[in-house]
Amino acid sequence: MFTQLCALDCSKTAWRIKVRVTRMWPSISNASTGSDGLKGYNLILLDDDDCHVHAFIYADSWKSLADKIDEGCVCVITNFYTKKATGSLKPVSSPILINISHSTTVEKVEEDDFMIPRHKFEFVDLGDLFGIATANTNIEYPEFSTDVIGVLEDYEGLAKIKTVHGDRNIVRFRLTDGRHSPRVTVWGPLAVATDTAYKACAARPFIIIMASVKMKTFLDYVQINTVPSTKIYLNLDNEVVSAMRQRLDEEGYVPSERTLSSTSSAAVIPPPIIETITLKQLSEKTKSEFLKSMFLCKVKVKNIEESENWWYDCCHRSNCNEEVSKVEGKFRCFKCHRNYPIPQKRYRIAVLAEDETEAFSMVLLDRAVKRIVGKTATKLIAERIDNQATLTDYPDELKAINGKDLSFKIELNENNILLKSAVYTVTNAFDSEITASSKSEATNSDVEVTGFINNKDGDDVQNDGTTPDTAKSSTKKIKMEIQ
Repeated sequence: MFTQLCALDCSKTAWRIKVRVTRMWPSISNASTGSDGLKGYNLILLDDDDCHVHAFIYADSWKSLADKIDEGCVCVITNFYTKKATGSLKPVSSPILINISHSTTVEKVEEDDFMIPRHKFEFVDLGDLFGIATANTNIEYPEFSTDVIGVLEDYEGLAKIKTVHGDRNIVRFRLTDGRHSPRVTVWGPLAVATDTAYKACAARPFIIIMASVKMKTFLDYVQINTVPSTKIYLNLDNEVVSAMRQRLDEEGYVPSERTLSSTSSAAVIPPPIIETITLKQLSEKTKSEFLKSMFLCKVKVKNIEESENWWYDCCHRSNCNEEVSKVEGKFRCFKCHRNYPIPQKRYRIAVLAEDETEAFSMVLLDRAVKRIVGKTATKLIAERIDNQATLTDYPDELKAINGKDLSFKIELNENNILLKSAVYTVTNAFDSEITASSKSEATNSDVEVTGFINNKDGDDVQNDGTTPDTAKSSTKKIKMEIQ
């Protein structure tokens, strides 16, 4: 039996919780006697009730627990102290702080719990930032840090500036939601990591989530700065990012001229234009030069193969869609040669699609189905379990695809080229009217950026200010809360 995080108070220590570690970062202090000034580690813990809490592990306790805790893992934590959260720049609005000590037991759960989300953010609308920043009584160290989401614009690239603490790496850009555009400054190792991630991303526009940032005001403007607890996500594969892209399309968002014509040191190569062709033309692309080529086809879905299973167990590694097999109690990906205690759940559905020239069978992979139905396979499975539905029954959300006019992004594989197979793989899907944003999403990538090298010893850690302790109240102004 586990206690929900929202039920924690300061009355006892005999607590037992099951949580996911969504974020972690070290606290560094020149006065600390630990390894390289390591004071301890901070964790953000999230449970299946969508509540998250800040936890702290002192350096001497961290040594014995480091191998049991990784970002993204699920843990059962027993016997720990709780106290009222105090301090500044608190990363979450929970009024409780968890202290993990030598008497605390941490058990890493081998099987992932899909009921616990992978992320939770407390987003503040960009239009509210100035009011929140000016209301802070302590400008340098406000009570809370802030989570924001928007489009990355006017990227200036990595630079080095002189400060009282020596030369510092820095990147600057604007964060916009199409209405408000505060300036952003990223410092230290996080700046280097952000620059690397920016160059690796191809999807336009770049949707950026910044968790735990600090705001300052200058005249009538808001400036966003990073702190040690800041984490940056570029084009995260998450429902909120999809919703942001949809909102931008609906509101007619157009990137700034500087963003479109940028020649900064980032030197980002624009995503290739994907040709739109008919199904008959697709069937004629049988030469070896078209292997792995991408095309867009506007089709109508005529039938869904409901006799086929609509999800499968998949490898965890990025860019690997291989189905895993259960071998001696573990799930093995024979492509990556890796074992997993529990696999990811991903969509895979078979449909018959046609246009005015041809009709072919197609297999829609996870990203395509997620974009159409608006939720992950794991979430849909969880909802069906909650509703006591049989997982073998075909969901209404998928049946609703039948009859839709859609644009499919199709990748030609070896079967299409070598075996002349007329069964095509759909890697992404859009409304039938393709927008510029939709075309750019065809080369989407997901990048998470942290401000430190995750080596568990605290080396090369960004240390721009005080690390949050947590909260003495839950008065943080939240525009919306999304997992």
